Amino acid sequence: MKRILLTACVLLISLLAPALPSLGATLEQVKERGILSICANRAALPFSSDDLTQPGFQLEVAQAIAKIIGVGLRVEWISFRREARYVNCDAFPGSVVTEEAEQGPVKLTKPYYSSGYLLLLPRGAEGVKTFADLDGRKIGVEHESWAHYILNTRGLKTAVYADNIEIIEAVEKGEVEAGAVVAAYVGWYLKQHPDSPLKIADGYIPEPDLRWNVAVGLRYADPALKDAVDQALDQLQREGTIQSILAKYGIPYYPPFTPTR
Repeated sequence: MKRILLTACVLLISLLAPALPSLGATLEQVKERGILSICANRAALPFSSDDLTQPGFQLEVAQAIAKIIGVGLRVEWISFRREARYVNCDAFPGSVVTEEAEQGPVKLTKPYYSSGYLLLLPRGAEGVKTFADLDGRKIGVEHESWAHYILNTRGLKTAVYADNIEIIEAVEKGEVEAGAVVAAYVGWYLKQHPDSPLKIADGYIPEPDLRWNVAVGLRYADPALKDAVDQALDQLQREGTIQSILAKYGIPYYPPFTPTR
């Protein structure tokens, strides 16, 4: 049940997930043409955008990877993941790591950060550190999301909304006492609205049941290309580049973790 709901949630969070079968590229082919191509949505900030001044954190990570490999980056713009088979891109820079994804034809690199649902509160809220502290109070959740399932399972009171932005607005209006919002969305919102009367709960870190790892998905790549991207990600982690890129978009950095299965 968890894998099904998490996968559904991920598809709403990002289009950059494994696509339908098509040939990908080997490291030799990428080097020969001098280009690493990725698939992305042109209007999906903070993930990706066709605005060169603000391309989104996933595109910036991809650009940094390509630079280390020694090639340029080309973006193939898609709206739905099934369109990847028509443009035949090499990679998806924001693939969520699940058991199903690890067994699929798209090769996942090592995770380069973890994301999850954050506890969003009014700025003046005191004494609330975890979702458990909200027993009896309404928590905004996205309809049929993994957070919806988990919080209901815990017996907490939830109010359903269509998406993360609606949840943020509901907390701001006082319709609910808190919200379970994906880190990228709440971080980006607070970055854009520094005077917002909202905050992430003090010291909150996504709980294991509400957290996932993110990797680069390589479409039918050979082991050499996967190794090259893994090494690039290691370097970017050591240098703090990934952390800095996320911070530009207001997104808190959480290191990859070892999930319990």
